[in-house]
Amino acid sequence: MTKARLLSLALILMPLAQAEAASIVAAERAIQSKDFSKALDELRPLAKDGDPNAYYLLGTLYRDGQGVEKNRTEAEKYFGSAARQGHLDSVKALRAMKNEVYLLEYNKTLPLAEQGDANAQNRIGEMNEYGQGVKRDLDSAFNWYQKASKQGLLAGRHNLARSYNFGSGTKQDFAKAESLYLEAANQGYADSMFFLGTMYATHNGQNKQTNPDILAYAWMHAASEAGSATARTIQDRLLMKLNESELTEAKHLADEFVGKYVKR
Repeated sequence: MTKARLLSLALILMPLAQAEAASIVAAERAIQSKDFSKALDELRPLAKDGDPNAYYLLGTLYRDGQGVEKNRTEAEKYFGSAARQGHLDSVKALRAMKNEVYLLEYNKTLPLAEQGDANAQNRIGEMNEYGQGVKRDLDSAFNWYQKASKQGLLAGRHNLARSYNFGSGTKQDFAKAESLYLEAANQGYADSMFFLGTMYATHNGQNKQTNPDILAYAWMHAASEAGSATARTIQDRLLMKLNESELTEAKHLADEFVGKYVKR
């Protein structure tokens, strides 16, 4: 495209951009003066054109019930549309709305965890690990995973293994991680099979007698057969690292793992 055409295009688009900016300013002023009807009139045409600022302001109106009936679903929809365009205030607004829901869940689940419910203990661990409704606390997450794992909950054992694997809330220990993953994998837990695959793919597994790339493929294949869609994608990539003789060994071991670990 020539410089002349670029200049012509810029001259055409500039008034449109200025008009959109003016409408956003007008909408913001209307909201400040509580003239929500005018704000909606300004914002809806802009939202139809995909303006992220309009999406954000409409989200706030639906979130707070200003000029429209309060509607969390609509608010999240508008915030989400803006967030996907990189609108940071919308990202923050979405996170805040989700944290409100998480906080309710946390307050409901914590007493159950304290009473010894293994599923609740594991969930509280996850909420602490990911900062869902509460401030992120990896040490607390690790402690809750320990409690859930001691009661035999596979998800708790897997999460405890992850903690050791990545040094999350505790000192990194690949041997402990692999041992715990194996305990869960022995009972058919697909996620643990997947993570065993990642450990060998990164050469952090404890089995030094077998080629780690072969073990990585065997575990990923087992995880795939146990229902992991992610493992199904990765296993094909792992095959590309193997020569013909290694490929034969990997497929034989993979069949062995499926028979041993995958529960039909």
